[in-house]
Amino acid sequence: MHNCKFIVFVLLCAVMQLGLPCCACQPIRNAHQVIAVADSLRVNEGITCDDSLALAEAYSTLGHWRLIYPNAYARVCYYYGRMLRNRNDQVAAMRAFISGTHAPYVQRVVPLPWFTDYHILGRIYSNMGTMCHLADEFELSYEMYEQSAEQFHKSKDTTAYYYTLNAMALQLAEQRLHDETFSILNQVEHECTDANVLTKTWETKAILYEKIDIYDSAITAAKELYRRGYYPTQGYVTMAQAYWNLQMYDSALYYAQYVLSQPHAPNKNRYNMLYIVSSNESIVSAEEKLVHSEERSDIDKEILDPLHRQLTLSIELLRQDRDAKAYLMPCIIITCAIFFIILSFILTRYFRTRATTLKAKEDELSEKKQYFAKEKTLHHNTIKQIFDKTCKNLRIKSNLCSAKGLANYDMAKKVINSKFNKLIDKLEAMNVLSEREIQFCILVLLEVPQKQIAEILVYSEKSVKKTKANIAKKMQTTSSGLRNNLLDIALS
Repeated sequence: MHNCKFIVFVLLCAVMQLGLPCCACQPIRNAHQVIAVADSLRVNEGITCDDSLALAEAYSTLGHWRLIYPNAYARVCYYYGRMLRNRNDQVAAMRAFISGTHAPYVQRVVPLPWFTDYHILGRIYSNMGTMCHLADEFELSYEMYEQSAEQFHKSKDTTAYYYTLNAMALQLAEQRLHDETFSILNQVEHECTDANVLTKTWETKAILYEKIDIYDSAITAAKELYRRGYYPTQGYVTMAQAYWNLQMYDSALYYAQYVLSQPHAPNKNRYNMLYIVSSNESIVSAEEKLVHSEERSDIDKEILDPLHRQLTLSIELLRQDRDAKAYLMPCIIITCAIFFIILSFILTRYFRTRATTLKAKEDELSEKKQYFAKEKTLHHNTIKQIFDKTCKNLRIKSNLCSAKGLANYDMAKKVINSKFNKLIDKLEAMNVLSEREIQFCILVLLEVPQKQIAEILVYSEKSVKKTKANIAKKMQTTSSGLRNNLLDIALS
């Protein structure tokens, strides 16, 4: 019965973890529908769901059911966090992402951890890494991307895995760890066959060369991007900065202006390019320089500075969560250790007490057995004494010790059965002795001498010995122990 209940529980958990909503709960069904729409938008159109009310409701609903639907909870955390990031609410986005990273820990409570959605966890950690990068927290960003790469590797998404390795290399480049950066880039170039990923590697190389002041190589790497048909704004930014550092101001100004002409250029890149444009006194007039300086100041004041403040707060949340996990793990280990010590102590005491109790019961049982054995022996001896007296009386007063008495077998059987606890019936039930042999046993039981037995049964004394030996053999005893064996049968 217990096994059946456990199997039903496991199957129920499996169904729930596969993302099948509870039929009896409309909010759960709605939350799964929101996640399905978000998945479809991401996969088919490459955009994130921007329905804030639906996402917020799904996030709240699944937050209450995260123990039952950990995968769905992680997915809604990711989409809700992405939506908040797009709306520049970085702190709330980080809270959502951190909640998503807690899903695997929740899932370990459920006895089916192999359904963990590693792919969505990889995306969550990747977004956290991007936020750390924007806040110039490159070491922390590297850790988040490392976690992301591990999740993508578990989900066997090789493309996302190698893209994440490029992001890890970029964080190392920002820290000017040249050897480690090139080590990761070489790994990607040797293992990856995806052309888009390899093109992204050239972008990372361009940034790295610009960071380590090898400007010619930075320009070459950026041009290789465009030769491959990939036109990221970062490549033009790198070329502008490289030409600026090479004091080739015309080329630097050309690429800086190109970046500024792009409507979707990141604000941080626009901010840096405005500096190059406004600093070129040979071409830019004083009025244009003032306009560019004001525009640069506006970007910093209205966009970059508030964004950086929010990112700083979100990074603090992330650090607190990491510290809490780091503090929590030793506490869990210590608690588990104390629990197992107490459990071991209780079990040891229990088994010792049980062993002592069993030993006492065994001793008591052994004493009872010995007592009953003595009582049984005493009882048997008493009965045997009574049988011996009965045998003596029968030898004297009855005619059983004569040929005439034994010839009337039914009468002899009736007498012996009444005096010796149905002995004749028991001998007949054994089906090993003939009627003549049973008569012989009656004479042995009554302790009739062998010479007299020979006279009664008209045997020779030699035949009497032989017959007694045959009967003893059939009854699995000895000739000398035949009478005692007959008494034991009567006592049984």
